[in-house]
Amino acid sequence: MTRNDFTPALRRLARDQDRVATVAQLTAIGVPQSLVRERVRPGGRWQRPLPRVIVLHAGPLSVGQRCRAALGFAGHPEAAAMVTGTAALALHGIEAAPLPSGVPVVDVLVPAERRIRTHTWVRVHHAPGLPAPELAGGVPVAPLARAAADGVRESCDAEWAGDVIRELVTYAGVRPDAVAAALGDAVLARRPAVGALLAELDTGIRAALGLARALVIRAGLRQPLWRPVLRVDGSYLASPDAYWARDGVALDLGPANGRGRLEALGVRVLRIAPAALARHPGEVVGTVREALAAGPYGPLERITVLPGD
Repeated sequence: MTRNDFTPALRRLARDQDRVATVAQLTAIGVPQSLVRERVRPGGRWQRPLPRVIVLHAGPLSVGQRCRAALGFAGHPEAAAMVTGTAALALHGIEAAPLPSGVPVVDVLVPAERRIRTHTWVRVHHAPGLPAPELAGGVPVAPLARAAADGVRESCDAEWAGDVIRELVTYAGVRPDAVAAALGDAVLARRPAVGALLAELDTGIRAALGLARALVIRAGLRQPLWRPVLRVDGSYLASPDAYWARDGVALDLGPANGRGRLEALGVRVLRIAPAALARHPGEVVGTVREALAAGPYGPLERITVLPGD
């Protein structure tokens, strides 16, 4: 195959995979190994950040490109692998991630029988059974609870771990018991503060949701979906405490973490402090009525709503 023959396929590969490819993929579309060696030389147009992985430019790698490169090193797409830990949280859009220093290490999850090992900035986790991956930015990533568990397990920053867990539970709709199960008893025993935070969040969420449900019923408001999962164009968007799907109105009872994702789409987000449900129920009902009457908001046709609690 001549250079002109493989050029269109190379352009498609670069476009579809954010300019990250494995050596095997390049070989499969007919790129000569001599050309690869020429372009990854010092000062060349490409780079080889990891064994078996080529990045089709010479500049710094974005977080997404680092994740794709780590997956390529782990054998993806030929073999099962997914990003987990802090990098996966960043791709999921969790605002508490990445750490202030960026994503110096990319964690990848592979089947237990794989012999691949940690290499430079790729940390490999072996698991007897992999969860079903989700796509974030076109990259296969572990579900939020598993990604958070791997990130918290590897982090020495207790404050960061608490911020991640709060955002997952109060905004992203991850149940505290799911996070606890992903962490496991051994980790919770070593980190009693994490276990106490999960128990506190679980109690607070149940109490606030109970008050909100009762208030909606007493006021005769149209029933929303409680703790649904919202996806936009097929990708995870958010899991607000309540969502009126016909109106594009979301109720947020927790901290304001990440609400910008909904508001950026034009969804009306009502930020209600849990204490206001008991102290100022009339004001809360008035706010909800006004929002529902003024809607609908946002691109409702792009938002898929999956039932939650």
